[in-house]
Amino acid sequence: MVGIPRSLLDNPAVDMIKSTPSVWDETVVLPGSDIGELAAMARRHGRDRFVAVVSGAGARALSIAPTFLGTGRHTTLIVRDDPDNPAAVRVERGDRRAHEPLTVELREGGGFVARFTPAEADS
Repeated sequence: MVGIPRSLLDNPAVDMIKSTPSVWDETVVLPGSDIGELAAMARRHGRDRFVAVVSGAGARALSIAPTFLGTGRHTTLIVRDDPDNPAAVRVERGDRRAHEPLTVELREGGGFVARFTPAEADS
C-alpha cells in the first residue's frame, strides 16, 4: 500500500521519507554504476548530502569513497536492506567522518539511501 499517507507515516523510514527533497542542487553518478545492473548516485540539497543505490539482478557489495562530503563530521541517517527480512528495511542513525568509506551491501533488487548532515561543530 505504498503511497497511502498512513502507510508512509507508519513506515520505519519515515524520517528519511520526510527529509528527501524533490529538488536537488547537484547530482553525481558514483563509480560502480552500470546501466541495468546498479545505479549509485550522490545528491546535494543545501548542506545535506544523500547517497542512493539501487541494485538490479544479483546481490552485491559496493564500497563508496565519500569524497563528496568534504571534511568534518556528519550525522547520518541510513536506510538499508534488512538482511534478516527481505520485506523490511533497517534504519540506522549515527555519525561518521567524511573520509570513512561507506560499505553498501545489497540483495537482489535491493536498495540503500543515506543522508549526511554536517555536524554543528563543523559547520
